Amino acid sequence: MRWLFGLLLITPLIVAPPPRRDAAQAQQAQETHQQPQQGQNGQQEEIQKPVGEQEPEKQRYMFTYNKYLEEVVKILESDPKFNEKIKNMKEEDIKAGAIADHIDDLDEGVFNQLTLVKAQEIERLRNQIEEQIKADGHANNIKLPDHLDVQNWEKFGKEDLRKLIQKTVADMNAEDERRRDEFKEYEMKKKAEEDHKLAQMSEDERKRAVAEDEARDARHNDHEKLKHPGSRDQLEEVWEDGDHMDKDSFDPKTFFRLHDINGDGYWNTEELEALFQIELDKMYNETNPDDDPREKFEEMNRMREHVMTQMDKNQDRLVSMDEFMQDNEAQTPEKDPGWDDLGKNHVYTDEELKKFEDEYAQQQANMHQQQQQQQQQQQQDHQQPVQAEVHYNQGQAPAQPVQQQPQAPGQQQIHELPKDPSYGI
Repeated sequence: MRWLFGLLLITPLIVAPPPRRDAAQAQQAQETHQQPQQGQNGQQEEIQKPVGEQEPEKQRYMFTYNKYLEEVVKILESDPKFNEKIKNMKEEDIKAGAIADHIDDLDEGVFNQLTLVKAQEIERLRNQIEEQIKADGHANNIKLPDHLDVQNWEKFGKEDLRKLIQKTVADMNAEDERRRDEFKEYEMKKKAEEDHKLAQMSEDERKRAVAEDEARDARHNDHEKLKHPGSRDQLEEVWEDGDHMDKDSFDPKTFFRLHDINGDGYWNTEELEALFQIELDKMYNETNPDDDPREKFEEMNRMREHVMTQMDKNQDRLVSMDEFMQDNEAQTPEKDPGWDDLGKNHVYTDEELKKFEDEYAQQQANMHQQQQQQQQQQQQDHQQPVQAEVHYNQGQAPAQPVQQQPQAPGQQQIHELPKDPSYGI
């Protein structure tokens, strides 16, 4: 069930916990027939908080059926027979939903629990559908749920588990793709806005603005050389600077256990991302206005996806101890190729940028036209109406304007207007 545990990464907010130093050191001591380090009073010495403990919250996968997924996984994990049957299954078979073929022999009590949580999910969906129909006034937009078996409402079966796994895999992949597309659009919009502002400036203003932008980029890029995520040198840096361990005592197995926060024998998404904080802190400072926090978050995702591609051979979104130990980059010291950050790797092509800027320029032109039309309409609304007719008797001082009677419908209403100092009217 290790891959299903990986699905439980779909939590709305995650805070990276500290590495399990005590468990890792105890395991290392057991393997080398040594005792854990102890202080003078015989108690194990307190270790400084390692890298990743104070990481800020970050958005993670969140689906509407998240609670249902979590409950199903917990129930299946609690059944030893089921775990024994799927222990040697290939990860790709689990992700394809083949794991569902092994639930026939579950105890009746387990099936009853699964049926209960399915009934709760159906009730949630029923309430959601009722609210949508009430809001829309019709049922034309209602879609059948595809994360459970709608043909069998009364009982949890194979198709429920198969559909739940397949739906979750598809949604996670779609969410990653959506995140990348949104970031690409975000970067192109930044560039388009900068170019638009430059186009509105005089030549001298443009030179000053370009110089300021170049100085800002230079400040951001003025940092220590980045180590390649997942390389032996990068992991040793975490061992020494983050975990406060002796550099020469680096042990890959101990390092893996140290950062296996939940102790399940695998590195998941959050455990991997905690390893990159030292590299990220070299580039980004939350108090520095030159640094974009959204770019930092995307940089972390780039590093995580790179290491997953590098180490995760069965593509189950988890890194096992065996996968880690067999990875050449992680086990070969002093061959770090470095890492080019987002500043050196545009997430869009020149063609994509040109198309976006053309669309952006058209949007700006349309907005400008709308603003002009609104201003013209406002000017028309505030135009001065016809003045009241004034009668004069010959040889006499001008008389007061004659009081006008109410106008017939369709005629312009006459109002007293303030004097215009320009013309004295």
